Amino acid sequence: MPEFVTEVREIFQKKYVKVALKDKSRLEEIQIVLNNLPSVKGANITKNKELDLTVYPANVYSAKETEAEVNKTLSIVFSSRPADPIIEEDILSGISENAYKKIVDLLYYFGKNLEKYTSLHSKFDEEGFREFFLPYLNSMSPSHSATGETFNKIGKTDILVQNQKGENVFIAECKVWGGEGQIHPAIDQLLQRYVTWRDEKLAFIIFNKTVKGFTEIIDKAIEAIKAHPLCKKYIGKTQDSTASFIFTHPEDAAKEVKLELMMFNCA
Repeated sequence: MPEFVTEVREIFQKKYVKVALKDKSRLEEIQIVLNNLPSVKGANITKNKELDLTVYPANVYSAKETEAEVNKTLSIVFSSRPADPIIEEDILSGISENAYKKIVDLLYYFGKNLEKYTSLHSKFDEEGFREFFLPYLNSMSPSHSATGETFNKIGKTDILVQNQKGENVFIAECKVWGGEGQIHPAIDQLLQRYVTWRDEKLAFIIFNKTVKGFTEIIDKAIEAIKAHPLCKKYIGKTQDSTASFIFTHPEDAAKEVKLELMMFNCA
């Protein structure tokens, strides 16, 4: 049996999508992922001959369209490692280093898989890329939520992860590559408009859609960030297209902010 199978069914002249998983232990995780898809009105764990998922299409989608999005999404989910549903809290800093690394790793793995799906990412603008990641971030933990275009401080952040108390644990800005000249204004926007005194864990995510020579683009982005006035330290590359930095907090010179540069080649 493959990792999952889907089938369109009908009851009382209403069609829905049945999803069966090989690994039943991931039912709750996949339920969260599917419930965040635009074409899904609701995904419920149900028991017939065995436990599976019953997925109902949103009002403007057909069951076939919902099935297609479910298949595409689950293909990406199961091509990477399973998401660990546990986020460790650190009361003193608001978010532990392990949790921050988990969020960054999750973004990297699914972003890297997105690169393979040209038919999907070719239609994306910055909003589309942002919306792609939200279901996976929401699959991390039932006690954390990831939202897009959410007000924080004086602007709308692209990606905001909060805990059950409404405390910010992660903020990210998404941009489509338009040259190294966009780097400083984008970081200024992130630091000055969205980051409060308590926010310490950030990411700057860049998607290349048009330029050949991705390695050169990565190098240009890193050098531009290193030259930012608030950049305190370049820690180094963490993956082939990600890098870590320490910034001085824009509101308090005695505080530091971690920023992860993440770049994906969707050309």
